[in-house]
Amino acid sequence: MRRFVRLRTHRENARTPPPANETERLAALRRFEVLDSLPEQAFDDITFLASTICQTPIATITLVDAERQWFKSRVGLQGSETGRDLAFCAYAILEPGHVLVVEDATNDPRFRDNPLVKGEPEIRFYAGAPIVTSDGYALGTVCVIDRVKRHIDEAQVEALRSLSRLVINLLESEKARREETRRDATNARRQIERLTALVTEGLELKSFVDRDYVCIYVNQTYLNYWQLTREEVEGARVVDLVGEPAFSDQVKPHLDAALMGDTVSSEASYAFPSRGLTHIEVTYLPARDSGGAIIGVVVRVQDIHKLREREEQLLGTVAMLEHKSLEQQRFIHMVSHDLSEPINTIVNFSKLLSEELTGEVSSSCRQYLGFVRKGGERMKLLLDDLINLMRLDGHAVGRRPVDLNSVMAEVLADLDLAISRSGGRVECGELPAVMGDHSLLRILLQNLVANAIKFARSGVPPVIRVECSSTAEAHEITVKDNGIGIPATHLESVFDMFTRLNSRRRFEGTGLGLSISRRIAEMHDGRITATSEPGKGSCFTLQLSALHAALTKETENAIR
Repeated sequence: MRRFVRLRTHRENARTPPPANETERLAALRRFEVLDSLPEQAFDDITFLASTICQTPIATITLVDAERQWFKSRVGLQGSETGRDLAFCAYAILEPGHVLVVEDATNDPRFRDNPLVKGEPEIRFYAGAPIVTSDGYALGTVCVIDRVKRHIDEAQVEALRSLSRLVINLLESEKARREETRRDATNARRQIERLTALVTEGLELKSFVDRDYVCIYVNQTYLNYWQLTREEVEGARVVDLVGEPAFSDQVKPHLDAALMGDTVSSEASYAFPSRGLTHIEVTYLPARDSGGAIIGVVVRVQDIHKLREREEQLLGTVAMLEHKSLEQQRFIHMVSHDLSEPINTIVNFSKLLSEELTGEVSSSCRQYLGFVRKGGERMKLLLDDLINLMRLDGHAVGRRPVDLNSVMAEVLADLDLAISRSGGRVECGELPAVMGDHSLLRILLQNLVANAIKFARSGVPPVIRVECSSTAEAHEITVKDNGIGIPATHLESVFDMFTRLNSRRRFEGTGLGLSISRRIAEMHDGRITATSEPGKGSCFTLQLSALHAALTKETENAIR
């Protein structure tokens, strides 16, 4: 994950004062669970609209965290976040009902010394509409940025307001969906527990007690649990069977309620002679004659001891998994925030040193500095790929129609510089519309095309062909190249984590790209395979199952 270099200036000691409700605002931001989430098409569409409406090269959806501003979506920027002390949006959220417009940042005392004004991306114009929750907390902004001084009219300002309202509506809808999913899961678990109590743990003790609190009948399970004979129980008063304290405090109130027509249930623990202390559920049901008059109470006892033990184990397991999930999230945040920053510093400052070294510095010093820079760049690539791989474990695949032609257009735009430098070309046939996750499919196809460009033969410009063949059950999307190829013995292992078949000195990379691609294919109920002929090229095939491939022609046309 690339970020802006964090520059220290006098602003470090004079950061923007936070809103008066900062603690509550940050709590509201956390509740949306959106920070560091994967890209989503709906938000990318909003930033595109903002950039187009205001005719600016840069637009972002920015969320202001405690120490940073993070971009949920961005157009025209490479970084995913900056320090909050550099953020124009930190000023915009101070007035939730007002669109902050800065027509010339070099003449604004709040921003003229900002490193983002004095250096890259050389901000001159800024306009930010706060993203405000229904209870009044400004989470961030929809903002547009230009590198030249400019003015926007009231219609454009109102459009930014409308887009910011659309963002909060999207966030609120996703939050409501997550909460509904959690409620459904809780209700399902409770239903399973009830069914388990009735079916799996179906040992019931049954007895019939008349209106005089005399036990008239018990079943054999009752006798087995209490290790009594039928003669000892049937005809005896309930108070004599359970004792005066238990009868008065626990049993009689429930019997009386059932005799009045109510069904009553309770849980308790009893020391049964045959089983020891056992957790049970006791239900008291009114018993009626053919005329509907209540003549007594049916007492049904279920042994739920094992169920409660399993429930406690399950709760312990859930707590452990939740703890591990939180630890993983903390680790991802630590890697993306705390480790990326020093690595970026190493890469950038080693580059600056290389440029500023004079001729009297020895060639060995230059070589060592080059090792530092390349090592930092490799570590940065590795961290980015590791973060992407770990985030896939908690990412739910969106089941939405996706036009793969549009996805490939985005991939080619992202790789335009790499394709130009290689002197090669990418030929793309007609691709289908499928059901899947736009962002993940984009990552997968970009990995495959980027690999084909990278592993070109020396002196031979890469030619990559992307095609699709379809049946009623599935689509097969192939990415063929004329590169160095893969030995047959390594065709399966190339998808394993950290697998490298070539020297790092010749081909940069982390060995995680194909692992991430295979995981994304599996998340779409599909698979990815490879065929190759060393020295002639490779072919990677993505197969999407019917669940993700089956779309009618009408649906495909509607998507496009």
